[in-house]
This record gives sequence, structure tokens and C-alpha cells, in this order.
Amino acid sequence: MDLESELRKAMAEQVSGASAPSSLVADVKRRHRRRKTRIHAAAGAVAASVAALALVPTYQSFRATPAGNSETTRPTSTVSAFQQPERPPAPGLSRPPSAKGRSGAGATRHPEHPPGGPGGGARKPGIGGLHDLPSWVTYLPDGLTAAAPCAVTGNAHRKTTTCKWRGDVGWVEIVLVKGGLAGPQELMKSTGIPGRTSVRGTPALTGDLPGSGRQISWLAGPNVGVTVSAGGSVTGHLMRIAEGVRP
Repeated sequence: MDLESELRKAMAEQVSGASAPSSLVADVKRRHRRRKTRIHAAAGAVAASVAALALVPTYQSFRATPAGNSETTRPTSTVSAFQQPERPPAPGLSRPPSAKGRSGAGATRHPEHPPGGPGGGARKPGIGGLHDLPSWVTYLPDGLTAAAPCAVTGNAHRKTTTCKWRGDVGWVEIVLVKGGLAGPQELMKSTGIPGRTSVRGTPALTGDLPGSGRQISWLAGPNVGVTVSAGGSVTGHLMRIAEGVRP
């Protein structure tokens, strides 16, 4: 007897007393169904993952870009969508020079003369556009013209400067006296009883003049007296003119 026969005999004697349970076939079938179910579930999960990965590029290509994104707001061309393309000139006509080619294009044009006239200097408010006023006169109503250059009289002890302006609105006279003054009463021209007021806190005298005119006189400094007279509608500016005198 050979070795193979001996092994078969031994195996048969070993299992001769064993018997298979009645539910063996059912258990084998149930385990087979469970294994197939797990295999199908795993295959479905793998297929779903592959499909999801394949759809990602497609989703990115169709995804709406948020408002304000530079990718959508950035123009694809430097030419505006509403700008009409430049048409070539008709045959025989020369092309007009572009704005960049014209000399001085886009540059700010400056007036030939500065404000206030060719003489230069900005116009001061409330002086009627006059530019030959004394430096110590800072206000005059509009509508007045210098009647003549300011006149200077007197000597080294007492000097008087008289300036006059006239116009349709009335007239103004300013007299500046330097030296030999005891008080504003020496500057008054009216014959009536003067009234009292002040110019920038300095006591002053006022009085009426013939022809509906008025005057105001005060000492603007040591031995420096000022008299401002006005007639016509500019009389209402008398106090403002006086306050504008700064000798």
C-alpha cells in the first residue's frame, strides 16, 4: 500500500464519526449573499467617488462668478464697449491730428492777463476796481472813480493829504493830517454841534455837511488825524469807510 492510500485511510477514520449539521447549506448561502452585498456596496461607493471627481472640473467651468470679481469686471480689451472704432478717412482727405498729437492738447489755458486788468494785482473787494488807492485806504464802495490824484500840502511840521472820489452813487473825500493836532475838533468842517461816536474804539466826532453830506473825524494816532466825508447814497457806508482807513 502506498503513502497516498495510507493518508486517505487515516482521514476517513478521523472523520468517520463526524456529521454535518442540517443548517450548513443555509449558512453557506447566507454568508455568500452577505459577501455579494458588501462587494456591491463597495463597488457603488467607488463608482460614486469616481463620478464626483469627474464632475468637479465641469462644475468649476459652469460656476457663476461672484459680482465684483476682477475676472468678470476686467475688460478683455482696452477699447470701451461703447467707443466707436475710428473710421479711416475718405479717399483724398487727410486724417485729422489726434488729441495726443496736437500741441498743447489737454493743457490748462491761462488768461493772458491776471484778474484785475492788464496792470496786474487782484481786485480788492469794495474799492470799485480802483488800483491807485493809497495803501492806508482799504475800503471804498463800488461805483466811484478817483477825481484826481491825492494832493499833499503843508510843511515839515504839518502835512495834509487829501484824496477825492466821485461817481453816480455819490462822492467820498478822505483827509489825512500829520503833525500839530490837539484833537479831532480841529478837523471838523461842519458849523453845527458835532455828535460823538467811535472808530475802532477811538473817540470820534460826526457832523452834517451842506448838501446832505456827513463827516467823521478822529485821531488815528499821536498827531495823526483823519476826516472822512461822504455824500449821496454812499453816506450809508461812512462808518465802514472810516474803519477801513489805516494810516
